[in-house]
Parts: sequence; structure tokens; C-alpha cells
Amino acid sequence: MATKSIKIKNAVKVILLPVFVYLLFFICSGGKFGKPASLIMNLKQSLAPTLISFAMCCNMLCDRMDLSAGAVVMLSAMFGAKMVYLHGIGLVTFAVLVVGTGIVLGTVSGIMYRLLRVPAIVTALGVCMVYETLSNLASISWVTAIKGETTTLGRFPYCLIIFAVMFALFYIIFNYTKFGYNVRACASSQQIAKNGGVNTKRTAFLCYVISSVFLGVAALLKISIQGSIDTPMYMSSTNIIFNCMLGIYVGLALEQYCNLLIGIFIGNFVLNMLTTGLLSLGLSASLQDTASGIFLLVIMIFTYNNQRVMDFISSRKEKKEYAKLNA
Repeated sequence: MATKSIKIKNAVKVILLPVFVYLLFFICSGGKFGKPASLIMNLKQSLAPTLISFAMCCNMLCDRMDLSAGAVVMLSAMFGAKMVYLHGIGLVTFAVLVVGTGIVLGTVSGIMYRLLRVPAIVTALGVCMVYETLSNLASISWVTAIKGETTTLGRFPYCLIIFAVMFALFYIIFNYTKFGYNVRACASSQQIAKNGGVNTKRTAFLCYVISSVFLGVAALLKISIQGSIDTPMYMSSTNIIFNCMLGIYVGLALEQYCNLLIGIFIGNFVLNMLTTGLLSLGLSASLQDTASGIFLLVIMIFTYNNQRVMDFISSRKEKKEYAKLNA
């Protein structure tokens, strides 16, 4: 019973975060924010970023920053869209091409990391610039769009089904496989994991390979939901992954209350609500970035220090009761 009670309390704490953000913007916007259609759109727009967060998660836990992830997503989506434009391919072929391209590109990133033997962030920057150049060569115009049948997978319920399958797949990989165990061991300490028999180089390469699968599916969902993809220039593809990184950090903060994967999804959903909420208040782009940063900082501080806050409140309460008894 005690365990069940703790689980319920933890679930309530996790749910309180999106509820708090919703109520805050609903009140501040005078009811403009938070309509059912808007929430459904927020949910849809959270699916691809969550998959990108899953793709980056294992590398980030092991202190490897894959800045090429955004470029992989954009180039994969753009290549599929160009094939639709040039050859009029159908939905199935389009989906296979986008996901397959993501797998190839992500795996190449892993191979480059293994071969070059330089810090992951250096390799990622180089690969990112190469992929952005290829995206420019593959682009039809500044915005590459698809329409009609090829956007089917971005509609309900197909996008949710794809997301649910990928969520379940990553949940199994991360929690119930030797690879997941090795990643968590490396996240604690690379050297201790290596001394314990973990092949850290092989684990690192597998992180890129598994990441590539989720990046490919994320690219498919992203262009299917949006209907278009911008041509990346001057490292603009990194804008995609920075928000996804924030989703991971929120997930890590919530991990004490729920599974990391659920926390990452909640984090990305809250970030999308935050963007929509700030738009409903009519803030400019620069003020939105400032407000988002401050808001997330407050959330992270409270989440990581909430036990201290609760202890402080409890201590103050006990002191007041003690003072009353002695009065």
C-alpha cells in the first residue's frame, strides 16, 4: 500500500507541471490559450521532438553531444520530399526513403566518431556542416514541401500509432536490454564501466546506430506533420536539437518521480505549450526566448530543489507549532 501511495504521489507531481503551465497561460492570456484544438496541435508537435530527444538521450547520458542530429533529421526529410517532387513516389516509398536515409546518415556519424578518434562534439560539428551543405544541394527552394497522400502519417491516429510504437521500442531497449544497461553504466562512470567489462567503444557506436533509427522516424513525423521542411544554413539545424536537449534535461529532473522516457515526453510537451503560451501573450521572438529561458530555469531549480523547499516549509511549520506549545 505504501509503494502504491508513493507512485500515486509521484504521478501527481509529474502531472502538476503541465497543468501548472496550462493554467498559468490560460489565466494570463484571458482564455485565449488552451483551447482543445491548440492542445491537440501541441501534442502533435511534441511527437517528433520527443523522438529526437530519445535519439540524443543515450549519447548525452554518456557525455557525448551529437550536434549533427538536427541536420540528419532535416536532410532525411528533404531527400524524401525531393523524391516526391521529382519522381512522384507514393507514401510507402516516401516513408522508407526518409527513415532509411536517417539510419544511413546517423550511422555514418557513428562511424566518423569511431574512425576520427576526436571529441564527439568536434566530429558532430564537422558532420553537421557537411549534412547542411548536402541539404542545400538537395533543396528545391528555401522551403521544401509535401502534400496530399504523403502527409497521411502526420494525421491522427497514424502519428500517434507511430510514436507509440517507437516509445515502446525505446522503453524496451533502454530498460530491458544489455545495451541499455551498458549505457546507464557508462553514464555513471565511463572508466568504472570499462573496468567492469563494458565495451565502451562498441556501446558508443551502438548509441549512434540506435539514435539513427529514431532520427529517421522523427524526420518522417516532422515533415508529415508540418508538411514542409526549411533548408538549413549556418548551423540552423542545431536549433532543432537545443529544444530537444531541454526536453531531456526536464526529463532528467522528473526522473525521480517517473520513468525517464515519460519525463522526456512531458518535458517536450511543456516546452511546446510554453512556446504557444508566449505566442498567445503576443511577445516578440526575442522576448519569447528570454521568457522561455527564465521559465525553464525556475522549473529546473524548483524540480531539483523541491525536497529542500518541502523540508524548509516543514521545518518552519514545526517551529511555529513548538512556539505555540511553549507560549
